[in-house]
Amino acid sequence: MAQFIHLLDANDASRVKRAGIRVFKSRWRRLNGVFLFPLTENFVVSHQWMRELRRRRGQTLLAARIRIDDAETVLIGKYNEDHMQVRAADAIRIVREHVDPLGLEVILPRSVRPQEIESFYRPPKVVGWRFYPAARGRRPCSCPYCQKGEPFGRRIRERDPLGPWT
Repeated sequence: MAQFIHLLDANDASRVKRAGIRVFKSRWRRLNGVFLFPLTENFVVSHQWMRELRRRRGQTLLAARIRIDDAETVLIGKYNEDHMQVRAADAIRIVREHVDPLGLEVILPRSVRPQEIESFYRPPKVVGWRFYPAARGRRPCSCPYCQKGEPFGRRIRERDPLGPWT
């Protein structure tokens, strides 16, 4: 049985325990499903999406540990790139052997049943990347479009008022 984690809002924990994790169809997303990530030995890689989700929504996050069958079909790929269809056990192997696993995501194209959820836990601290996986040491874009509604966006726009196009 393959182990994955799913990050969710702490306010939804009781509903998820009772009814599982549902797939929300979106016409803006190319791929619909439940976003998961393999539980690996590397804590940072397994919980890499925490910082990005906290940055966007500002909520308290819980991690749900999920077990699915090794032969279950999942989609794996980098965020906003093409995904390939593999078995769940192969997805874990791909993440472990990948040269740069930051930015990878696994999508289960069906809902997660309550029986498949093993446990919930509060991850100890926020880890991961901001903006995109290779952003460390690079300044964020200061154009009004990229910084609209972002935390500290006004400060970033004021620091570089002409934007990156000058």
